Amino acid sequence: MKANTDPRDEIALARHVVTCAFSSTIKRGSKQSWLALLALILLVVPGASLSSEGQTQDQAPRPARSRSEEMLDRWNDIGNKLIAMAQDFPEDKYDFKVQKDERTFAQNLLHAAALDFVLIRRVSGSNLGPDFGPGDNPLRDVFKTKADVVKFVQEAVADGAQVIQQQGDAGLDNTSKFLGNRLARNSSIWTFAIEHSAEHYGQLVVYYRANNLVPPDSRRDQAQQSQQPARRVVDLKAADGTILKASYFAAAKLGPGVLLLHQSNRTRDSWDGVARQLAAAGINTLTLDMRGFGESGTPFTKLTDAEKAKVRAMWWPSDIDTAFQYLVSQPGVKRDVIGVGGAGWFGVLPSVEVARQHSAEVKSLVLLSGETLQDGLQFLRQASQLPGLFVVADDDEYPPTVEAMEWLYITSSSPEKKFVRYSAAQDAPWIWYETSDASKVPAEGGHGTDMFKVHPELPGIIVDWLVTTLIKTPGHAPADALASAAILNQLRTSEGVARVTQQLMEARRKDPQAQLFPEINVDIIGADHLRAGESEREAGQLREAKMQINAAIEIFKLNLLAYPDSTDAHYNLADAYLKDGQKDLARQYAEKALAMIDSHKAPLSSWSDTEQRRAEIRSGVQDTLKKLNEAH
Repeated sequence: MKANTDPRDEIALARHVVTCAFSSTIKRGSKQSWLALLALILLVVPGASLSSEGQTQDQAPRPARSRSEEMLDRWNDIGNKLIAMAQDFPEDKYDFKVQKDERTFAQNLLHAAALDFVLIRRVSGSNLGPDFGPGDNPLRDVFKTKADVVKFVQEAVADGAQVIQQQGDAGLDNTSKFLGNRLARNSSIWTFAIEHSAEHYGQLVVYYRANNLVPPDSRRDQAQQSQQPARRVVDLKAADGTILKASYFAAAKLGPGVLLLHQSNRTRDSWDGVARQLAAAGINTLTLDMRGFGESGTPFTKLTDAEKAKVRAMWWPSDIDTAFQYLVSQPGVKRDVIGVGGAGWFGVLPSVEVARQHSAEVKSLVLLSGETLQDGLQFLRQASQLPGLFVVADDDEYPPTVEAMEWLYITSSSPEKKFVRYSAAQDAPWIWYETSDASKVPAEGGHGTDMFKVHPELPGIIVDWLVTTLIKTPGHAPADALASAAILNQLRTSEGVARVTQQLMEARRKDPQAQLFPEINVDIIGADHLRAGESEREAGQLREAKMQINAAIEIFKLNLLAYPDSTDAHYNLADAYLKDGQKDLARQYAEKALAMIDSHKAPLSSWSDTEQRRAEIRSGVQDTLKKLNEAH
């Protein structure tokens, strides 16, 4: 991963690196040499220019991590770059060098790793790593092949990372013997090792370019840039003529659409990363600057109270409906497969309202750190087939947001919903309202899209949710165990299976793809009854055993009704019939399960389709058929 550094620092580093690489050939005062050096600097730092300036982001900074964690990141960053080069560079060029008095490609790697080991041993007080002889310039005779060199570099990076982790922050303040027979703090020693590796990384970049090759890290950056969907800034004319700024991220082909709304202390840019990922996944995405925020109209903070009241009246339904209509009017958008996402009170409330007003088109909701009003709650209570993703963090800066999001989740009647809650040792204190003056509350990364920096996996969770509910199974998500708790608990009662079967049939009449419970949970309940039946049989309690096995059969039949394409469900029912002595039915479902495994027409089950799981179920089915054949 490319380190986040100021371009001016990269240019300075590159100048230093190239100077080291060509110190034997560049003469003071040579105009041609320094022109060549400048050209090489621009090669080493792709995209750098003499006019580069760092860009500031209107985003709350992430909380600082520990010193050892930051040191570990820098160590792994440069170490992994060297490993990637060692693995990538052609072996027949391993002894290449630009000038005769320089180290070869392989010797640069060996030297960098060897010096790392020298310093690691001093800091750790142990003899880590392989024996590579005296000094820090191992002989190629010892590391003869590319594989030998790669392994040596990998071991140096891994051992250094382990020492940094084990010693922690306290270890950085300890002292060890450094170069020149003097003591130095370990933090300085690690920094020296990192800078030394970076110098040799820069030299190896030049070796790549001299061979008309592109370094792995540069290729990755280029690939990421080429794959990034274009962001098109659009002007939306509101009902009163005000221009609302929005960004449209078009998918490569016809697909669903998503409207994303920001929280009150952010702008539409806070959704950019998610929007790009969605567009790359095939979902056309529109982000909107709400009136008075970002680039839409006069800044809200500069308005009079009377003007603010007028702006609030325009947010919903007028302005947001303007954005919604723009989205569904785009030629690449399937207007009947739309998702809506919002962050904070400012984004969540109108997101629910969009879904309520356009219930035929909206097939999925994503709600982060907010709440809605009575009409929205009533809609969620009635929208039993609307999948919803609910996300909140305990350290949200605007309590009681956690409780508000829990209430939204509980109120939603859909079993196809998911609750993501990031725990914290302590809840954030109440300071002020989100909807009043956001500047009064320091942003700590716990609210809305600010969570993306603290929890970098969250954008991927959101993208996966929308791909599932808008592309893979439009309007549907896997049933969730927590959301289905009331239904699952019914299966423990004497009439529960019959009642749940009836509920499933009623839901299927409205929506043939409706699911009321997760397959795996009902599997577990049925298997519990089956195990209990076998235990009762072994104890000589035949009547009780029969009751338990019959209960398992009814539960497995319900699961097969809900998941008719599941090989797991067929096999479980076959196994239960075998234990009940119903051999013909056991054979029927076992043979069906085996045929389904062989056909590969559908996943093994709704929750697992790995080769290992397929092999395990195949073995179980074959064992069931073997027992049936032996019984004849």
